[in-house]
Amino acid sequence: MIDMPRCTSCNKVISPSDEGDTRFSCPNCNDVLIIRCPKCRLFGNQYVCPKCNFKGP
Repeated sequence: MIDMPRCTSCNKVISPSDEGDTRFSCPNCNDVLIIRCPKCRLFGNQYVCPKCNFKGP
């Protein structure tokens, strides 16, 4: 079974065919990969790092 990546903001599964998602290291701790779906990016939905609780859009 393959674990599909999920949006850090809304927890939506992001499939390989989705376009417009972004992936980056947490700007605060640099230890967690933050993944954002196109919809959350568009609306500026907040994400929270599960390790350091950094909040950002």
